[in-house]
This record gives sequence, structure tokens and C-alpha cells, in this order.
Amino acid sequence: MDTKTNESTLELTSFEKEFKVQLNIPALYFSVFYVLYIGYMIFNQQFNDLIVVLIVGVLAIGYLFGLRPYKYVVKRRTLEIHKRLGKTKEINLMDCETITDPIAKMTKLITNAHSYEIYLIGGKRITVAPKDQMGFVDAIVHANKRIHCQVEEYNHTHRKWEKKRRKEEKKIQKANRRNKKTLDEE
Repeated sequence: MDTKTNESTLELTSFEKEFKVQLNIPALYFSVFYVLYIGYMIFNQQFNDLIVVLIVGVLAIGYLFGLRPYKYVVKRRTLEIHKRLGKTKEINLMDCETITDPIAKMTKLITNAHSYEIYLIGGKRITVAPKDQMGFVDAIVHANKRIHCQVEEYNHTHRKWEKKRRKEEKKIQKANRRNKKTLDEE
């Protein structure tokens, strides 16, 4: 058991950050109600439709939990989207123009409030939903300094940090000037 934990921590370097995907609540509801419906069908002895319902449900649950991302890894200049089934998708962060809060569009009227959209240079949109949202945005911004960040919460907190940092720098500069003046007078 210790070797598995050591291997997983050895894979990530200091330039790589791993982010888990937020729990998909609608998929969880679907799974719970699907199991309850199967139990209801067995209890009422409705076996003629049971096979079709089982096949369709297994395919739907397989898609929801197998083909959907389960973690994101931000490396130096790439974002890897890992899936349990299928290939790992790699996105070059240098081709990204903007990271933003979800925008309601006619093609997708219901947006996930806890997701972010990354727009590539060609206009392609990638939706990501990490658990540690501010850490994910910070990792993306640090990996690609030229990306335009329109995430409201990140920009708001980042501005506060910048203001504090500038105030501290001004205080240090004033203190250095005072010390220099006192040394010059002596």
C-alpha cells in the first residue's frame, strides 16, 4: 500500500499540479434513482422490460462515470484531462486565449455554476469543473502568463493581494528612505 502512495507522489513534479473533478450531482441522482427503479421493477415482478432498462442504465452510468473526466493535471505548458475509460486529452495552454466563468449560450442554456470555460485560439471551448477552483485558475494563469483571465472571484482576490503587496512595498521603500536619510545625516 505504501508503494502506491509513493508512486503517485513521485509522478508529479513541482511544476505539476493535480486537481480532482467536482462531484457530478445529477449523475449521482440518476444512479440512485436508477437503482431504486430497478428494485421497484423486481419487487413488482415486471421482468419483461427489466433487461432493456438494465442495459440502457448500465450504458448511461458507464458514460457518466467512465467517459467523463475524473482529474485534471496542469503541467508546465499543458493541461491533461484524465478519463477512466478512453484517452487522456492534452491541451497546450499556450494555445488558450481566455479562461472565464461559464457563459449561458443558446446551445447550453443550463450551465454548471462551478465550472470554468477555457477558450482556445481557434474558438474551441473546453469546460472544466475542478474541486479547488481558485487553485486551478491560479495554476492555469501561472502556466500561461498571457492568458486573459475573466474569472470574477479570482480577479477580485488577486486585486486585493496586489494592493496589499504594493502597500507593503511602499512601506518598505519609505522605511529604507528614512534609514538612508538618517545614515546620511550621521
